[in-house]
Amino acid sequence: MTDDRSPRLLWTDDGAPRSGRFDDVYFSREDGLAETRAVFLAGCGLPEAWRDRRGFTVAELGFGTGLNIAALLDLWRRERPAGGRLHIVSVEGFPLSREEAARALSNWPELGEASATLLAAWPPPVPGLHRLDLPGFDATLDLAVGDVETALGQWS
Repeated sequence: MTDDRSPRLLWTDDGAPRSGRFDDVYFSREDGLAETRAVFLAGCGLPEAWRDRRGFTVAELGFGTGLNIAALLDLWRRERPAGGRLHIVSVEGFPLSREEAARALSNWPELGEASATLLAAWPPPVPGLHRLDLPGFDATLDLAVGDVETALGQWS
């Protein structure tokens, strides 16, 4: 029986994950972390947007390998306001296993602690809402596995 929630992950010769389901990459093969920093973090105006805030929420559609969230956690730990708490909300329709995510994130050892914390909390690929505490980062991740419309309806 085929899991219809599988991304049908493929690995390129240079070790990058690719979704066979969508025939698409998860991140730039040249430098996925640089892409994340430019498009996701800088694109959201971070860290400037959370300056002087005790709480900050980031939402993302398409959790993928967790690279954006690992980079976000790394930045938050270095640049968060005193006493700040980060809340992350994300949705993934076709989740990777913990092992697949670990393989993808291993390309960026500079995200080591953030990646390790995220992977330690990685939920099973079971549809529904998963609340993940991310100790040491003063952060919580609410990850919905399933259809985005259903997930957003559950949060409202």
